[in-house]
Amino acid sequence: MMYHYVDAAPPPGGPYANGLTVRTNDFEAEMRLLVKRGYHTVGLEDVYRSLAGQATLPSKPVVLTFDDGYEDAYAVAYPILRRHHLVATFFVITKNVGHPGFVTWAQLREMTGQGMTVGSHTVSHPELPSVSAERLRRELVGSRDAIASKLGSPPRILSYPSGKYDRKVEAAAATAGYLLAVTTHFGKRVEPRAIMAVPRVRIPAFLSQEGFALALK
Repeated sequence: MMYHYVDAAPPPGGPYANGLTVRTNDFEAEMRLLVKRGYHTVGLEDVYRSLAGQATLPSKPVVLTFDDGYEDAYAVAYPILRRHHLVATFFVITKNVGHPGFVTWAQLREMTGQGMTVGSHTVSHPELPSVSAERLRRELVGSRDAIASKLGSPPRILSYPSGKYDRKVEAAAATAGYLLAVTTHFGKRVEPRAIMAVPRVRIPAFLSQEGFALALK
């Protein structure tokens, strides 16, 4: 599942913020529904290990992902996840970490200490298919290096900025050390032959409980 903002109101600016902001009360209700219906949150690295035959996933597994690393990831989403004993993956744009409106490295360290995963959303969020080969390498490797330096271990999971990728980008991501990458394409399953192009289910603002329950099936 793919989230962006979780807050009581959308942030100022940007034409898409309203639709991308799942309201706090709605998110809380979604997490309660997950627990009530017996779903278990797992990380994408757990999914990878399961596909490789190195781990077994719990029953009714679901992956929660948050793109961009906005400050509400720590201030709003993270406490709710903790309250319900759930985990999630947070994809950060490393150039933005610590800037106004975004999470800090200290907050990310706290989150990983409580079972959350931090993945890469590149250094500066360009559309990767349109950049040069050298820029592509810098965006992928630079992000991994920054996260490894600040959090103690390199990320294994990548989220393509704006969901844009092609075969060249997939190959570069694998060469940079990523084991799995997610897109913005709709889908609910991870196919072993397409682990560098994993689909997700976007959770929009004002989704009804019935709609959220349907998204889980």
